[in-house]
Order: sequence, then C-alpha cells, then structure tokens
Amino acid sequence: MDRAYWEAVWREEEQGFHQTRINPHLQRFWSRLKLRPQARVLVPLCGKTLDMNWLLSEGHDVVGVDYSVKARDEFLASRPYPVRFSDQGDLKLAHQGSLLFVAGDVFHLRQEMLRSVDALYDRAALVALPPAARQNYVFFLAQCLRPGAQILLITRQAPEARSLPPFNISIDEVERLYACNFHIEQLHREDRQDGVIEEVFLLRRKDPAAFGRLPGDACEARHAGV
Repeated sequence: MDRAYWEAVWREEEQGFHQTRINPHLQRFWSRLKLRPQARVLVPLCGKTLDMNWLLSEGHDVVGVDYSVKARDEFLASRPYPVRFSDQGDLKLAHQGSLLFVAGDVFHLRQEMLRSVDALYDRAALVALPPAARQNYVFFLAQCLRPGAQILLITRQAPEARSLPPFNISIDEVERLYACNFHIEQLHREDRQDGVIEEVFLLRRKDPAAFGRLPGDACEARHAGV
C-alpha cells in the first residue's frame, strides 16, 4: 500500500476506515500510559481522525502523519485555528496550535522528531500495512523511539481474510513483530457481534542497553526481514 494507493482512496472518498466518533478504546485505556499533559504523541496514518482532537483536548502535543494532503487539509479546516505551512524535504508540514500535521511518508520523518515522542497511538497504521511493510514499520519505530516510549495499539481480526486494509492482526503477530524491542501488555479483547475481534495492547520500548545490545542487532534485523 503505497502513497498512490492512499491518495486514490482519499481522492475517490473511499474512507470506510474513518470513524465519526472518538474511539472508545482510546478514551478507556489512554490513562494507562500515565503521560504528563504536555507529552508529545505521534499518530501515524492518521487520516482525519477525530481521535487527534481528543488527544489535543487532553493537553498533548500531537504529530499526525498521513500520505494524503487532502486528509490534512480536511482535518485542519475542521478546526478554527490559524495554520502555518512549511516543507521539510518531501514532507509537507502544517502547524496549528499544539498540532503538527505532516503530509508524507512516516518513514521519512527525521529521527530527532521521533526521539521527542513520548507515546504513539496506533489504531489505523499497523492494520493498514501488508506483512512486509509491517516488519519495516516496527523496525523503524524500534530504531527511532527512545527507551520508555509507549504505544497504545488497537488491532482487529475479521472472520474472513482480507486482501485490502484493514488487515487482520492476531496477538501472535503482535508478539512476533514487537517482542524483541517492546514490552507487551494486552489490555483488552472485545468480541463484537459482527464477528470482528478487537484487541488493545500497551507497548513500552525496551532499553537496549539493559540487554547489552543496540537497535539494529540480529534480533531486530530478523524481524525487519534484513
């Protein structure tokens, strides 16, 4: 799923993944991260999710990242605050109060920007990526997030296999992808009436020094497909 795919999704307004309410799992479990109000939160593949408004209302500095300029512009237009635009290489940045919305590839974010991130909220990123890209995504996070940084991860499993996002992600897949570099705690499992299973995980970046290794070692490389 590359930039062209997601731009076509937004251009053709095929946005079935967009929720018209704040995600209840976010509201229920965010406090488990025990963040200070001014903590910086990254929301990858954010689209125009209302969840960012909720995070902002909690006092956080929010960094939303999405391929689509249209998603960025629609979200910014929904908020009555002035916007300052700038470019950083091929990334198009928009500053709006405590929000930084980046239109571009999350893999192109500078490491110094990600080192300042205290937490990551992932409802729509991992489930949007095919298997090979998932490995690269998690490896990228392990390289860039500082020890102690946290992730609230929401996954789903539909009764049928899917060839397009959102993809099915099992607890075994979460363990395989994250266990080398993150402590994993399953917070919740919900079996919905439509047959979809939703699971909520709290992940915390391990301190590589505590294990006598650095990011990029054989364990991480194996999970990145290197």
